[in-house]
Amino acid sequence: MTLLWIAVFVLTAATLMLLLGPLLRRDAAHDATRADFDMAVYRDQLAEVDRDLERGLLDPEQAEAARVEVKRRILAATGERSSPQAMPQSPSPRPGRSFISLILVAVTVPAAALGLYLALGMPQKPDQPLATRQQPVQAAQSPSSETDGPPLTMEEAVAQLAKRLEAQPQNVQGWLLLGRSYVSMERYPDAVDAYSQALKLEPGRADIASAYGEAMVASMGGEVSYDASQAFEAAIAHNPMDPRARYYLALYSAQQGDGKSAMQGWVDLVAVSPPDSPWLRVVNQQIERAAEEFDVDPASIKPSAEAEALANAAAFPAPSQAEMDAAADMSDQEREEMIRSMVDRLAARLEQEPDDLAGWQRLARAYEVLGDTEKAKDARARVEALTDR
Repeated sequence: MTLLWIAVFVLTAATLMLLLGPLLRRDAAHDATRADFDMAVYRDQLAEVDRDLERGLLDPEQAEAARVEVKRRILAATGERSSPQAMPQSPSPRPGRSFISLILVAVTVPAAALGLYLALGMPQKPDQPLATRQQPVQAAQSPSSETDGPPLTMEEAVAQLAKRLEAQPQNVQGWLLLGRSYVSMERYPDAVDAYSQALKLEPGRADIASAYGEAMVASMGGEVSYDASQAFEAAIAHNPMDPRARYYLALYSAQQGDGKSAMQGWVDLVAVSPPDSPWLRVVNQQIERAAEEFDVDPASIKPSAEAEALANAAAFPAPSQAEMDAAADMSDQEREEMIRSMVDRLAARLEQEPDDLAGWQRLARAYEVLGDTEKAKDARARVEALTDR
């Protein structure tokens, strides 16, 4: 216990020494001008612009524009410093009041800390080393002897997964997980190999084909190669709504010098995407850049007939989460049956709401896309009847 009281005394004395200076002397910051503070902020802003440029959050043009604006403000602040106006100062604390505050802190802080320790602490209990305290936690995290030991690093976990797939090469989900892991580790050539294995096992899955193509693009430093474009074409063939495949196919056209085709692809992607899609901001930026680079008026590029048909087909009642989860594992025939069920639900709703002109128009276009000419004619007749009213 003697050591405890010595520690209390030393810590209390150190705390009082730290508090003494701010209580008894005037803060030098009161004499600083507003321009001095502004200059410090502007220097931080210049450093932040450089960091954003390195991280890719700003392109070189945006970074340079930001630097010019900050430097303009620095010049203005430099002018203010030449005729400084002191910031409003708060009255300096009076020595008497500071001394009283010091006495109150010196008495109340140690007393309150000691009271809390005696009430809540356990001074009679011996110390428990950190290793001993961690044992229950490790036991809770390791219910069996197979998982004993420290948690695996990302590299170790991925290495174990790759080794397990050598014995289970037919595990599609395993290859997909390995591919995603390699992408997160920026090991793009390895990701290409993993997605290639998954695509060999299930060549009809659009999500695997587009992920495979994206990994190839990443491994080429952002260049869409011919092989990658073929992977995206395969994805579109199985799922015309795949946004990743549509985006990179348009980028492939831009890199080949066909700006108009690139803009058409991105405009179609905007048309078939829900309004709240997270990728729309990037797509619209690409459209603006292509318009400037290839001197094409964006207003002259309209969504294609195929994109309009897909957009109208996508306007049906939203599928349930279970349907969305199951769609990834469906065959082409099963996926078409799911789409037809969505069309049937739209038709059933319109029987209850026969005056919905926009709904009948969407239904007619959907039947045309599906090739149901007779049902499309009936839907068109309902559209004409509502239009003639």
